[in-house]
Amino acid sequence: MIQLTLIQIDNYGPWTTNPAPKKEASLQLLQSKIYSQLQKKFSAKKALLFPMRYDNLIAITNGISEQQHRKIMDAVNKKIPVSISMSIAVGETPYEAQALATKQLSVEGGARHASRKAVLKSSGISRDAIQIAHIDINGITEHTDLNVYDSYSRVVELEKDLIKHLTPKGTLVFYMGGDNFIAPCNGLSEGELQNVLEKVEKETGIRLKAGLGVGMNAEEAVHLASLGLKEIRAGVQKRVVMKNDV
Repeated sequence: MIQLTLIQIDNYGPWTTNPAPKKEASLQLLQSKIYSQLQKKFSAKKALLFPMRYDNLIAITNGISEQQHRKIMDAVNKKIPVSISMSIAVGETPYEAQALATKQLSVEGGARHASRKAVLKSSGISRDAIQIAHIDINGITEHTDLNVYDSYSRVVELEKDLIKHLTPKGTLVFYMGGDNFIAPCNGLSEGELQNVLEKVEKETGIRLKAGLGVGMNAEEAVHLASLGLKEIRAGVQKRVVMKNDV
């Protein structure tokens, strides 16, 4: 089972336009601040935060208690002009967990509900192992050196293709900058991941490789996945290398 936390800025849309539209740069700085503060506090507990839409963020938080979430939420809310709410859920797959987290938070009022403020919901805590894939694009630097925007466009298209093939298998996909995607993927086999990467290559002509890590927290799982990816870069003739420390 994987534990996931949805973090959502309360009533953010209306706040950005009232009493008058706020400067876009100010909004971007606020979103960056919220992301930075949360990433710092979650990573201190070996969790990992994903930006998603920035007004909505997702963290893989196995083993982090409701009380610890409350401390993180309260600390961040003291430093920002809006508030964030959190919803903790557990599922067999990351997709299942995020769906439950979304549903239980919406019961307290939707993202634009004026009366919802600093809500914390939880449907349980999991201390099971986490599986995460670190997916990497072959040769992206060559494309970047030729045309940086075209290179970026290729990355965006690849993210769409990965989401298309991996979401039905319960996996979430997040672009993490450069040529890197991180995919929490409990319930996905090594063979299934390899098949998806092969399908994407056939559709796009771009070869992908991946490390697959299994650990007791997100930090450990991503580290093991990165070690698997490092072996491929060093010459191991495999598309996917799995590292399991459980």
